[in-house]
Amino acid sequence: YMPTTEKSTDGMYEELLGYIKKVENQYLRQVLEYYFVKDETFIRNFKGHSAAKTVHHGFAGGLLEHTLSVVKFCDYMVGAYPILNKDLLYTAAMCHDAFPMNDYTDEGQLLGHIVIGVEMIGDAVRNIPDFPEKLANELKHCIVAHHGELEYGSPKKPALAEAMALNLADNADAK
Repeated sequence: YMPTTEKSTDGMYEELLGYIKKVENQYLRQVLEYYFVKDETFIRNFKGHSAAKTVHHGFAGGLLEHTLSVVKFCDYMVGAYPILNKDLLYTAAMCHDAFPMNDYTDEGQLLGHIVIGVEMIGDAVRNIPDFPEKLANELKHCIVAHHGELEYGSPKKPALAEAMALNLADNADAK
């Protein structure tokens, strides 16, 4: 791997923002905007960060490239399988690895990106008035279960179609 992605970071980010606009559920869209549109520090970190340190996409911009690829896999699956809730799946796909900046900190070492991701979803949800609790739990479940198997670090196995779809998309792109 080279140290940076060969693709345009700004171009990929614009493409990702295009998927946010396709999320029709106002609560889920607000979660995405909370970080991907309004949080300058998050945006800067997200654009510059690699994905998994050793496993895949280990270069600057790699996290963005991986996330966009996963969203595109999910976009395909939404078209192929009407059972899937598009808004939930897009949101989960964009957030599934979005909070890795703490990898080298005590917090990252002690909690890991899945737990930190769920906490950050919780932060966003608490700042959005009247966010439906069931929807928040479904989104958190998709994040919690996206590694698919307990031995790969997921606290839960996928129990929703969207969580299963995200796990398959993540796996396909990472491998």
